[in-house]
Amino acid sequence: MKNQLSIRLNGEPIGILEQLSNGKMKFTYSDHAKQMISMHMPIREEPYNEIQTEAYFGGLLPESEAAKMVLGKRYGISSHNNFALLKAIGYDCAGAISCHSLNEPVEIHHSFPLTAKIISDEELYQHIKDLPKKPLFMDVDGLRLSLAGVQDKAAVCVLDNKIALAENGCPTTHILKPSTQLLHGIAENEYFCLRIAKRLGLPIPNIELKQIKDISFLLIERYDRRIHHAEVERIHQEDFCQALGIVTPRKYQNEGGPGFIDCFELLTNTAQPAIDRNLLASALVFNYLIGNMDAHAKNFSLLHYAQQNIRLSPFYDMVCTRVYSHLTQKMAMKIGNKYSADEVFPRHWEQLCKNINYRYITLKKLIHQHAESILKYAQEEKKFLMDKNIDNDIINQIIIFLEKNIEVTLKRFRD
Repeated sequence: MKNQLSIRLNGEPIGILEQLSNGKMKFTYSDHAKQMISMHMPIREEPYNEIQTEAYFGGLLPESEAAKMVLGKRYGISSHNNFALLKAIGYDCAGAISCHSLNEPVEIHHSFPLTAKIISDEELYQHIKDLPKKPLFMDVDGLRLSLAGVQDKAAVCVLDNKIALAENGCPTTHILKPSTQLLHGIAENEYFCLRIAKRLGLPIPNIELKQIKDISFLLIERYDRRIHHAEVERIHQEDFCQALGIVTPRKYQNEGGPGFIDCFELLTNTAQPAIDRNLLASALVFNYLIGNMDAHAKNFSLLHYAQQNIRLSPFYDMVCTRVYSHLTQKMAMKIGNKYSADEVFPRHWEQLCKNINYRYITLKKLIHQHAESILKYAQEEKKFLMDKNIDNDIINQIIIFLEKNIEVTLKRFRD
């Protein structure tokens, strides 16, 4: 008997994911498929091989080996068997993709009623505390969802301004990301950086910083969902590694993953290439100036609207990683030929511009504009947080880093 899953886009069968006898996966589009699941996997008759298939479908799953091991024990499957993991938790994936058994009734949904069970603060607190040993709130009855990424997080709904757990197949509407002991103040860090990014004009999701007892967490509205009149609609999306056919373990450029050349080239195929390339350039500069060393290709995504209208998604995971001394000081993608941010000079920015076919004078102007604005907005956002009685020392550490990094960067352009 073949080991197969029906892959559906907004509930409509679009192809078959099959696990072969050697454990590898292949994907075959159905004859009536109208929308591709990935830019790297356009619709065609012949199946996609294991490498191409793994890049997309493996990219839907959590990256944490610890989380996979817990999920494996929970469902009685190998933590290394991505097909089995998708079968277990692949009902609500990123974008509009869902994984089903072949005999599961087809229900085509362009939207779902927002049905969810509001939970108490005490229940929420316990769920968050249990995340390391119960990833994705996996012990909640009926929840079959998957989120990519390393950090502990969960997908939830928001109903009447309260956190709720999805019911009756309703897609989740928000991502909940708590702070961790390993990364002190990470929720405040990301909230602070994303608010500055928004003021610079970068598209970011709607975010809230919340506190429950001793835990702070981010509540991020999913940009791959649209909520209208108590109805939830899925919007298909994929990250840059999926779109480029790169498996998740190779997400860093120095390990064979994508670099800025690949990312900017990818955007020449969107519906509005010039706008999307300018936005990515702005995000690139912002990440450099705030000291985000972990801006790899899985932290950039594409939204697939109808009629093959593909656009760059809002930005996320913008964090000042350099305030954590135990994290790498190496950039996920190099600028010019440099992975070390401290070794980047104007000539390396100019080399990058040549590589990505972007005007150096435009990028240089962007660096100066962002540098001045970031320092101004950082002080204003610190006051905003203090007015809300949010006083985490990580904010002061970030500002100290920003002032130093921006001073050094601007000096190098003056010299």
